Amino acid sequence: MRYIDLHTHTYFRSPDDLQLMAVAGIEAVNICAFFPIEPTYGETLIDFFDWLIEEESGRVESCGLTPYVSAGIHPRSIPKNNFDDAANYLLALIDHGKISAVAEVGMDSGSQKEEEVLRIQLRFAVEYDMPILIHTPRTNKPQILNKLLSILEDERVDPPRVLIDHVTPDLVKKVLDFGAFCGLTVQPGKLTPADVAAVLKEHGSKQLVVDSDLGMYPSDPLALPKTAKHLDREGFSAAEIERILYYNPKLLLR
Repeated sequence: MRYIDLHTHTYFRSPDDLQLMAVAGIEAVNICAFFPIEPTYGETLIDFFDWLIEEESGRVESCGLTPYVSAGIHPRSIPKNNFDDAANYLLALIDHGKISAVAEVGMDSGSQKEEEVLRIQLRFAVEYDMPILIHTPRTNKPQILNKLLSILEDERVDPPRVLIDHVTPDLVKKVLDFGAFCGLTVQPGKLTPADVAAVLKEHGSKQLVVDSDLGMYPSDPLALPKTAKHLDREGFSAAEIERILYYNPKLLLR
């Protein structure tokens, strides 16, 4: 069984964790930008993006994983000053082919500022036909998701280029009906392998993606292999399992 973890923040984890992932069959990880505090200046994000591309990708590769690097301005990481500098630098990274996706972006509180920042980044992604990874919050998720879908439609984003992540089972149908990939995050406080099994049984594998959101919060570097093992025990076919853990992520990052 092969795996691609489409949503990770590897820079918060040790080489031991990353090597464990490689040994367990995880071929590649998508390193998503998330700066854990609100930066004072946009230049902080510029340095952060450069570090991910120039240094973190090499560290990940040295542990046996193929790195994809994504950059974006997370709703909790909008700089207080010089936002335009960070946005223009992100556009330059896209233009020069330095990143694999615009990520991680989205909305958290649903504020007007978050919406403005998201719309700017969606326009970049649409112009360059880039994949987009959308964050949804732990609280007020249904309301925020509705707002996100409206914004995506308004900005004429191609749904198959979008992963809407951290989706709860009750909202899966809404995401699938929109036509986007639906991210199921296996992590303490989010979903379990049993939750994934229930969603897969109800909705099929065509647009589902399982990820770990590996990072600074409690999260399991082996979330994907453990999910695969559970699904196998539940009687799902190898093709179904590999589709949501490998082929769908690979398709999105093409």
